[in-house]
Amino acid sequence: MDFLTKMMQGPLQRTIAHVAHVNGRGYWTGKNVSLTFLPAEPDTGIVFRRMDLVDQPMIPALAAHRTDAPLRTKLVYRDASVEMVEHVMAALYGMGIDNCIIECDGAEMPGMDGSAYAMALAIHQAGRFTSDRPAKLCRIEKPIRIGNAEAYVEASPSSCPGLTLVYHLDYGPESPIPSTSTSCLLSPEEFLWSIAPARTFLTQSDAVKLQDSGLAKHVTHRDLVIFGPSGPIDNQLRFPDECSRHKLLDLIGDLALCGHWIDGSVFAYRSGHNLNGRLAEQIPIHSSVTNDALTKAA
Repeated sequence: MDFLTKMMQGPLQRTIAHVAHVNGRGYWTGKNVSLTFLPAEPDTGIVFRRMDLVDQPMIPALAAHRTDAPLRTKLVYRDASVEMVEHVMAALYGMGIDNCIIECDGAEMPGMDGSAYAMALAIHQAGRFTSDRPAKLCRIEKPIRIGNAEAYVEASPSSCPGLTLVYHLDYGPESPIPSTSTSCLLSPEEFLWSIAPARTFLTQSDAVKLQDSGLAKHVTHRDLVIFGPSGPIDNQLRFPDECSRHKLLDLIGDLALCGHWIDGSVFAYRSGHNLNGRLAEQIPIHSSVTNDALTKAA
Protein backbone atom coordinates (compact mmCIF):
# COMPACT_ATOMS: atom_id res chain seq x y z
CA MET A 1 0.00 0.00 0.00
CA ASP A 2 1.52 3.37 -1.03
CA PHE A 3 1.99 6.28 1.37
CA LEU A 4 -0.70 8.48 -0.23
CA THR A 5 -3.33 5.75 0.11
CA LYS A 6 -2.45 5.29 3.78
CA MET A 7 -2.77 9.02 4.42
CA MET A 8 -6.17 9.18 2.70
CA GLN A 9 -7.71 6.27 4.60
CA GLY A 10 -6.76 7.59 8.05
CA PRO A 11 -5.58 5.61 11.08
CA LEU A 12 -5.02 1.87 10.80
CA GLN A 13 -6.02 -0.92 13.16
CA ARG A 14 -3.44 -2.11 15.69
CA THR A 15 -3.01 -5.13 17.89
CA ILE A 16 -0.29 -6.03 20.36
CA ALA A 17 2.90 -7.41 18.84
CA HIS A 18 3.55 -9.99 21.57
CA VAL A 19 1.63 -11.82 24.30
CA ALA A 20 1.32 -9.97 27.62
CA HIS A 21 0.37 -11.21 31.10
CA VAL A 22 -0.90 -9.69 34.36
CA ASN A 23 -2.38 -11.30 37.45
CA GLY A 24 -3.81 -10.21 40.76
CA ARG A 25 -6.78 -10.43 43.10
CA GLY A 26 -10.28 -9.23 42.39
CA TYR A 27 -11.50 -6.47 44.69
CA TRP A 28 -14.96 -7.92 45.20
CA THR A 29 -14.29 -11.63 45.59
CA GLY A 30 -10.61 -11.64 46.56
CA LYS A 31 -10.00 -14.46 44.07
CA ASN A 32 -6.74 -14.59 42.13
CA VAL A 33 -7.18 -14.14 38.39
CA SER A 34 -4.71 -14.20 35.52
CA LEU A 35 -5.09 -12.26 32.28
CA THR A 36 -3.32 -13.11 29.04
CA PHE A 37 -3.45 -10.48 26.29
CA LEU A 38 -3.18 -12.06 22.83
CA PRO A 39 -2.65 -10.46 19.40
CA ALA A 40 -5.80 -10.57 17.26
CA GLU A 41 -6.71 -10.22 13.61
CA PRO A 42 -8.14 -6.97 12.17
CA ASP A 43 -11.83 -6.38 12.94
CA THR A 44 -11.73 -8.73 15.95
CA GLY A 45 -12.19 -5.85 18.37
CA ILE A 46 -11.62 -6.43 22.08
CA VAL A 47 -12.90 -9.83 23.22
CA PHE A 48 -12.73 -11.59 26.59
CA ARG A 49 -12.39 -15.38 26.68
CA ARG A 50 -13.41 -17.21 29.88
CA MET A 51 -10.81 -20.00 30.09
CA ASP A 52 -12.35 -21.36 33.31
CA LEU A 53 -15.72 -22.18 31.73
CA VAL A 54 -16.79 -25.08 29.54
CA ASP A 55 -16.26 -24.29 25.85
CA GLN A 56 -14.24 -21.18 26.82
CA PRO A 57 -16.95 -18.68 25.74
CA MET A 58 -16.06 -15.36 24.14
CA ILE A 59 -17.53 -12.06 25.35
CA PRO A 60 -17.25 -9.11 22.92
CA ALA A 61 -16.41 -5.88 24.75
CA LEU A 62 -19.24 -3.77 23.37
CA ALA A 63 -21.76 -1.49 25.04
CA ALA A 64 -24.60 -3.68 23.72
CA HIS A 65 -23.49 -6.36 26.21
CA ARG A 66 -23.17 -4.03 29.20
CA THR A 67 -25.44 -4.65 32.18
CA ASP A 68 -25.94 -2.48 35.25
CA ALA A 69 -23.78 -3.38 38.24
CA PRO A 70 -22.87 -1.25 41.28
CA LEU A 71 -19.48 0.49 41.21
CA ARG A 72 -18.18 -1.41 38.20
CA THR A 73 -18.72 -2.26 34.54
CA LYS A 74 -20.04 -5.72 33.76
CA LEU A 75 -20.48 -7.45 30.40
CA VAL A 76 -22.84 -10.37 29.76
CA TYR A 77 -22.96 -12.30 26.50
CA ARG A 78 -25.14 -15.39 26.25
CA ASP A 79 -24.35 -17.39 29.40
CA ALA A 80 -20.96 -15.86 30.26
CA SER A 81 -19.94 -12.64 31.98
CA VAL A 82 -16.91 -10.59 32.99
CA GLU A 83 -16.85 -7.67 35.39
CA MET A 84 -14.60 -4.87 36.59
CA VAL A 85 -13.52 -4.60 32.96
CA GLU A 86 -13.17 -0.81 32.94
CA HIS A 87 -9.44 -0.74 33.75
CA VAL A 88 -8.63 -3.42 31.18
CA MET A 89 -10.61 -1.56 28.53
CA ALA A 90 -9.02 1.77 29.46
CA ALA A 91 -5.54 0.27 29.21
CA LEU A 92 -6.20 -1.11 25.73
CA TYR A 93 -7.93 2.03 24.43
CA GLY A 94 -5.43 4.35 26.07
CA MET A 95 -2.49 2.45 24.57
CA GLY A 96 -4.00 2.54 21.09
CA ILE A 97 -5.04 -1.10 20.65
CA ASP A 98 -7.99 -1.94 18.36
CA ASN A 99 -7.88 -5.74 18.44
CA CYS A 100 -7.01 -8.06 21.31
CA ILE A 101 -8.24 -11.27 22.91
CA ILE A 102 -8.01 -11.32 26.71
CA GLU A 103 -7.96 -14.80 28.20
CA CYS A 104 -9.09 -14.80 31.84
CA ASP A 105 -9.54 -17.60 34.37
CA GLY A 106 -12.28 -15.86 36.35
CA ALA A 107 -15.17 -13.44 35.96
CA GLU A 108 -13.68 -10.55 37.93
CA MET A 109 -10.69 -8.68 36.56
CA PRO A 110 -7.75 -8.13 38.95
CA GLY A 111 -7.80 -4.92 40.97
CA MET A 112 -3.99 -4.60 40.99
CA ASP A 113 -3.10 -1.44 42.97
CA GLY A 114 -6.41 0.21 42.09
CA SER A 115 -5.05 1.63 38.86
CA ALA A 116 -4.56 0.50 35.25
CA TYR A 117 -0.81 1.12 35.27
CA ALA A 118 0.34 -2.52 35.42
CA MET A 119 -1.95 -3.42 32.51
CA ALA A 120 -0.97 -0.38 30.45
CA LEU A 121 2.72 -1.06 31.07
CA ALA A 122 2.37 -4.72 30.03
CA ILE A 123 0.62 -3.64 26.82
CA HIS A 124 3.29 -1.00 26.19
CA GLN A 125 6.07 -3.55 26.65
CA ALA A 126 4.29 -5.99 24.32
CA GLY A 127 4.56 -3.45 21.52
CA ARG A 128 2.07 -2.68 18.75
CA PHE A 129 1.57 -4.23 15.33
CA THR A 130 -0.16 -2.10 12.69
CA SER A 131 -2.32 -3.77 10.04
CA ASP A 132 -3.37 -2.35 6.67
CA ARG A 133 -7.05 -2.26 7.72
CA PRO A 134 -8.62 1.17 8.46
CA ALA A 135 -9.57 1.76 12.07
CA LYS A 136 -13.20 2.19 13.13
CA LEU A 137 -13.91 5.85 13.90
CA CYS A 138 -16.84 7.78 15.35
CA ARG A 139 -16.72 11.50 14.63
CA ILE A 140 -18.99 13.45 16.98
CA GLU A 141 -21.11 15.82 14.87
CA LYS A 142 -23.59 17.12 17.44
CA PRO A 143 -23.79 17.18 21.26
CA ILE A 144 -24.93 13.98 22.98
CA ARG A 145 -25.76 14.42 26.66
CA ILE A 146 -26.64 11.73 29.20
CA GLY A 147 -27.73 12.52 32.77
CA ASN A 148 -29.09 15.53 34.65
CA ALA A 149 -27.85 18.57 36.58
CA GLU A 150 -26.52 16.39 39.41
CA ALA A 151 -24.37 14.15 37.20
CA TYR A 152 -23.93 14.00 33.45
CA VAL A 153 -21.56 13.20 30.61
CA GLU A 154 -21.62 14.96 27.24
CA ALA A 155 -19.89 14.30 23.93
CA SER A 156 -19.44 17.25 21.55
CA PRO A 157 -17.73 18.01 18.24
CA SER A 158 -14.17 19.25 18.52
CA SER A 159 -11.89 21.21 16.21
CA CYS A 160 -8.95 19.24 17.60
CA PRO A 161 -8.38 15.75 16.07
CA GLY A 162 -8.58 12.85 18.49
CA LEU A 163 -10.36 12.52 21.82
CA THR A 164 -10.26 15.35 24.34
CA LEU A 165 -11.58 14.52 27.81
CA VAL A 166 -12.47 16.60 30.86
CA TYR A 167 -13.70 15.21 34.18
CA HIS A 168 -14.95 17.45 37.00
CA LEU A 169 -15.30 15.76 40.38
CA ASP A 170 -17.25 17.51 43.14
CA TYR A 171 -18.98 15.58 45.92
CA GLY A 172 -19.70 18.73 47.90
CA PRO A 173 -18.09 20.47 50.89
CA GLU A 174 -18.95 17.68 53.34
CA SER A 175 -17.05 15.01 51.43
CA PRO A 176 -13.45 14.20 52.42
CA ILE A 177 -12.74 13.57 48.73
CA PRO A 178 -11.36 16.81 47.23
CA SER A 179 -13.06 18.56 44.33
CA THR A 180 -10.73 18.48 41.32
CA SER A 181 -10.78 18.61 37.53
CA THR A 182 -8.62 16.75 35.02
CA SER A 183 -8.34 17.19 31.27
CA CYS A 184 -6.28 15.53 28.57
CA LEU A 185 -5.89 15.05 24.84
CA LEU A 186 -5.63 11.28 24.85
CA SER A 187 -2.47 9.63 23.55
CA PRO A 188 -0.61 6.46 24.60
CA GLU A 189 2.11 8.51 26.29
CA GLU A 190 -0.35 10.73 28.15
CA PHE A 191 -2.37 7.72 29.23
CA LEU A 192 0.57 5.60 30.42
CA TRP A 193 2.22 8.25 32.57
CA SER A 194 -0.59 10.62 33.57
CA ILE A 195 -3.86 8.65 33.66
CA ALA A 196 -3.13 4.93 34.11
CA PRO A 197 -1.40 5.31 37.54
CA ALA A 198 -4.44 7.02 39.14
CA ARG A 199 -6.05 4.69 41.68
CA THR A 200 -9.55 3.70 42.74
CA PHE A 201 -10.79 5.63 45.77
CA LEU A 202 -13.65 5.62 48.26
CA THR A 203 -14.51 6.96 51.68
CA GLN A 204 -13.79 5.05 54.87
CA SER A 205 -17.51 4.78 55.62
CA ASP A 206 -18.19 3.23 52.20
CA ALA A 207 -15.28 0.82 52.65
CA VAL A 208 -16.71 -0.35 55.98
CA LYS A 209 -20.15 -0.88 54.41
CA LEU A 210 -18.67 -3.02 51.64
CA GLN A 211 -16.69 -5.19 54.03
CA ASP A 212 -19.63 -5.55 56.40
CA SER A 213 -21.63 -6.90 53.45
CA GLY A 214 -18.96 -9.55 52.85
CA LEU A 215 -17.25 -7.87 49.89
CA ALA A 216 -13.65 -6.70 49.52
CA LYS A 217 -12.73 -8.36 52.82
CA HIS A 218 -9.04 -8.57 51.88
CA VAL A 219 -8.65 -4.97 50.69
CA THR A 220 -6.43 -2.71 52.80
CA HIS A 221 -5.61 1.00 52.78
CA ARG A 222 -2.66 0.15 50.51
CA ASP A 223 -4.74 -1.55 47.81
CA LEU A 224 -6.52 1.67 46.85
CA VAL A 225 -7.06 5.17 48.27
CA ILE A 226 -9.42 5.29 51.25
CA PHE A 227 -10.36 8.75 52.50
CA GLY A 228 -10.97 9.47 56.16
CA PRO A 229 -12.08 12.87 57.52
CA SER A 230 -8.51 14.22 57.24
CA GLY A 231 -7.59 12.73 53.86
CA PRO A 232 -6.06 9.47 52.63
CA ILE A 233 -5.55 6.86 55.37
CA ASP A 234 -2.07 5.30 55.53
CA ASN A 235 -1.45 6.39 51.95
CA GLN A 236 -0.46 9.35 49.80
CA LEU A 237 -1.91 10.71 46.58
CA ARG A 238 0.17 10.19 43.45
CA PHE A 239 -1.24 13.39 41.94
CA PRO A 240 -3.08 16.33 43.57
CA ASP A 241 -6.01 15.51 41.25
CA GLU A 242 -5.65 11.72 41.45
CA CYS A 243 -9.37 11.19 42.11
CA SER A 244 -10.55 13.03 38.99
CA ARG A 245 -7.75 11.37 37.02
CA HIS A 246 -9.08 8.00 38.08
CA LYS A 247 -12.62 8.97 37.13
CA LEU A 248 -11.21 9.97 33.74
CA LEU A 249 -9.58 6.53 33.55
CA ASP A 250 -12.93 4.87 34.23
CA LEU A 251 -14.57 7.11 31.63
CA ILE A 252 -12.04 6.05 28.98
CA GLY A 253 -12.63 2.38 29.78
CA ASP A 254 -16.40 2.74 29.55
CA LEU A 255 -16.28 4.78 26.33
CA ALA A 256 -14.08 2.09 24.78
CA LEU A 257 -17.18 -0.11 24.74
CA CYS A 258 -18.54 1.87 21.80
CA GLY A 259 -16.14 -0.20 19.69
CA HIS A 260 -14.71 2.78 17.81
CA TRP A 261 -12.08 5.43 18.22
CA ILE A 262 -13.85 8.64 19.16
CA ASP A 263 -13.06 11.91 17.43
CA GLY A 264 -14.50 14.67 19.59
CA SER A 265 -14.66 16.09 23.08
CA VAL A 266 -16.20 14.48 26.18
CA PHE A 267 -16.99 16.42 29.35
CA ALA A 268 -18.13 14.58 32.48
CA TYR A 269 -19.48 15.98 35.73
CA ARG A 270 -19.70 13.44 38.55
CA SER A 271 -20.59 10.70 36.08
CA GLY A 272 -20.14 7.01 36.86
CA HIS A 273 -20.17 3.74 34.98
CA ASN A 274 -23.90 3.80 34.22
CA LEU A 275 -23.89 7.23 32.57
CA ASN A 276 -20.59 6.54 30.83
CA GLY A 277 -21.88 3.25 29.45
CA ARG A 278 -25.10 4.82 28.22
CA LEU A 279 -23.07 7.42 26.33
CA ALA A 280 -20.96 4.64 24.80
CA GLU A 281 -24.19 3.09 23.50
CA GLN A 282 -25.34 6.37 21.92
CA ILE A 283 -22.12 7.59 20.30
CA PRO A 284 -22.14 5.16 17.32
CA ILE A 285 -25.85 5.85 16.75
CA HIS A 286 -25.57 9.65 16.62
CA SER A 287 -22.13 10.11 15.05
CA SER A 288 -20.46 9.85 11.67
CA VAL A 289 -19.13 6.28 11.61
CA THR A 290 -16.46 4.81 9.35
CA ASN A 291 -15.57 1.12 8.85
CA ASP A 292 -18.48 -0.15 10.96
CA ALA A 293 -18.22 -3.85 10.02
CA LEU A 294 -17.32 -5.04 13.52
CA THR A 295 -20.14 -3.52 15.55
CA LYS A 296 -22.74 -4.42 12.93
CA ALA A 297 -21.54 -8.01 12.92
CA ALA A 298 -21.45 -8.30 16.71
